Amino acid sequence: MTNYPFPPQTGSEIIAYNTIKYLSKRHEINLVCIEPTEKIITNSEFVSKQILVRAKKNNILLKYFFRVRSLFGYLLGKPQLIGASLSLKEMRNEVNKIINSNKFDATLLFEMDAIKYFPEFYYGELIVNIEDPQSIKSSRMSELEFISVCGKFLEKIKSKIWFNYEKIILPKIKKVILLSSVDMEDMLKQGYYKNLAHVPYGADYIRQSEILPYEKRERSIIFSGNMYHPPNIDGILFFLRDVFPLVLKEYPSAILWIVGSRPDPRIYEATKKFDNKVVITGKVPSIGEYINRASVSICPVRLKIGVQTKILEALSWGTPVVTTSAGNSGIMGVSGKHLFVTDDANRMAREIANLLNGDGWSTLSREGRLLSIKNFSWEKNIEEFEKKYITDNNC
Repeated sequence: MTNYPFPPQTGSEIIAYNTIKYLSKRHEINLVCIEPTEKIITNSEFVSKQILVRAKKNNILLKYFFRVRSLFGYLLGKPQLIGASLSLKEMRNEVNKIINSNKFDATLLFEMDAIKYFPEFYYGELIVNIEDPQSIKSSRMSELEFISVCGKFLEKIKSKIWFNYEKIILPKIKKVILLSSVDMEDMLKQGYYKNLAHVPYGADYIRQSEILPYEKRERSIIFSGNMYHPPNIDGILFFLRDVFPLVLKEYPSAILWIVGSRPDPRIYEATKKFDNKVVITGKVPSIGEYINRASVSICPVRLKIGVQTKILEALSWGTPVVTTSAGNSGIMGVSGKHLFVTDDANRMAREIANLLNGDGWSTLSREGRLLSIKNFSWEKNIEEFEKKYITDNNC
């Protein structure tokens, strides 16, 4: 079950899309989701049946009523109270039909909020994917530098609310799937969970013939992702303030591409002093084309949560990566072999400049791509997930 549009854009959408894609090779897939219908998967190769629930608009009073009710749902650990639309009843009706049919090998949820559609007696049959554990994410978000004092306080409150909700609901679930082994370890330390599992994120396989060598690339640095996402905003503001000026001192002709949808106004403001040295593209049809043309990919995020899609995409395209320890936490690459990892602005700038000059570029490109192929293959990881948690009824 998913609410996500296709083709995928965000990390959660990519997970849902690829899980459905590869499981459909051996299973019939019934997809249950809410509009927008024009973006939902229609390829019969992937989906045997779609169950679409039309989204219903609320008036302003109902909108606030559902928000207040949802807050109580999280505080009390009652998913049945969570829901901010009139579509909730229709979704629950469809779920009840599925449960009563008793013909499914597994019920997969691609977001934790989808638990609200199911009766409590069925929680023990659910496999729930959690891209980012919300209690941990909010706690770490409160430490981001650019967030206001009020924002930090609200994130800490959200963290406590999510923590209380997760410890009540998640232990009842059959299996909770996390993408990052580091996130799983952090949740295990809380002492409430015995049903956690780690299934690695994936990256699309890129043929070697499609990958441009160093000589054919532009001397550009790419930072990609949704540019309204707080960790990305924090990361690029840090890079523009502390790192990029140092890069330009060592490599004056460098160009920075900021590629991704809905750039935050603070990003535009921070780039003004660099004139034509920074290009902000907004949303593009194919991020891969930019990654393949760039000489270096950066991931200066300082929030340690989940798996950084931008790093995996770059590695799969053979584009050397320079990242922070937080960015590498879900990748677990070896610094100097698969990518460069540093939290020091001076060293980050130096490594980027060296790669722009071509120093060690081919080796890092090759080894990073091999890491992607070995550890982050969608097909391999989903086959492993299938064997452990769908085919094996004792999971």
